[in-house]
Amino acid sequence: MRKSTLFIQLICSGTLFISTMLSANPASSAENINRYRSHYKAALLADADSGRILQHDRMHQKIYPASLVKMMVALITLEQIESGLISLQDSVKISRWTSKIGGHQVYLKQGEVFQLRELMKATVISSANDAAVAVAEHVYGSDKGFIQKMNERAKELGMKKTRFYSVHGLPPGRGQQLDVSSAYDLYLLAMELLKHPQYLRWSSIRLDSFRDGKFQLLNTNHRLIRNYRGFDGLKTGYHRRAGFNLVSSAKRDGQRFIAIILGAKNPRWRSKAVKHLLDYGFESYLKYELIQKGESVPFSVKIENGEVDAVLLQTNETLSILLNQEERARLKTIPQLPAQTAAPVKIAQLLGGLEYWLDGKLLGQVKLQTEFAVPEQSFFSGITGMLTDLSGTN
Repeated sequence: MRKSTLFIQLICSGTLFISTMLSANPASSAENINRYRSHYKAALLADADSGRILQHDRMHQKIYPASLVKMMVALITLEQIESGLISLQDSVKISRWTSKIGGHQVYLKQGEVFQLRELMKATVISSANDAAVAVAEHVYGSDKGFIQKMNERAKELGMKKTRFYSVHGLPPGRGQQLDVSSAYDLYLLAMELLKHPQYLRWSSIRLDSFRDGKFQLLNTNHRLIRNYRGFDGLKTGYHRRAGFNLVSSAKRDGQRFIAIILGAKNPRWRSKAVKHLLDYGFESYLKYELIQKGESVPFSVKIENGEVDAVLLQTNETLSILLNQEERARLKTIPQLPAQTAAPVKIAQLLGGLEYWLDGKLLGQVKLQTEFAVPEQSFFSGITGMLTDLSGTN
């Protein structure tokens, strides 16, 4: 972790204001996101730890997610597993309907029985459509019931542009509708999915097997998993009307980014654009330790009826924020302090805090606490103070 010391100034005697004294980076963020703009329909880069969106292009535009819908299948299933309602060891019997699902598949046959774990691996690693349907039927009794839950969960997550009509993402048949979503909505889904480490254990597997080793599961992300350091997910999607989609995740030295490219013209441009976004994240953003726990701050709070007139403050936590150099130059820190507080004051008593703002958005905050206790002014201290004041008058 690289650290930056922020120099704090008090501007104007009646107003407390802190500004960072750091150099700006002349690089244009617009150039970074737009380099491959003609080769995709939407893009987004986010810090997976804080959830802050760092770059975006047409992120609210409606697109067809294709097999990215399987991310929601995985999320709901993992939530059901973690709630104890189902288990990865459950036996799943393949239905006639599941055996007839087309597209990319692991060729499940009616009456076969597989562990839920194996079907989830086939869904996440190989994007098998029939495996996704089998999972949905096991969890909610039918794919229709599961689709209803998918839309309910999307609404809960704030995915306002999303509507699911399938559990597999295949192009619709006659009288059916296409699944719809957006880069922003899929970012919300990815953030929620990352709360479940099991998903990344599957999505980072480049090659696995099915049917006791008789069938290979090649990850649809296998080239990026092999060639891009730290790449471990999340999901690809493609059909003719959707183009080539990818919601990706990569982690290096403790820092994780989410990069999304939707509607790319071919898989080569999809991979190039995703790598470009991730490279920009890893090369341009650093997590700076803005202030440490126990660090004194250069202002105080006035104490009413105390043994002393004011109490000094220090932070009660450490704060680190991911920034690029250009953002560092614009970062502002504003204290939020009471005008005064009444004695007695305890040591380490919370009194206000520091807020860190960038372009009108709150990025982080730390609480402040007193450095020492201030007892209530005693009778004799009050008399002494009065006599001192009187002796100083003419």
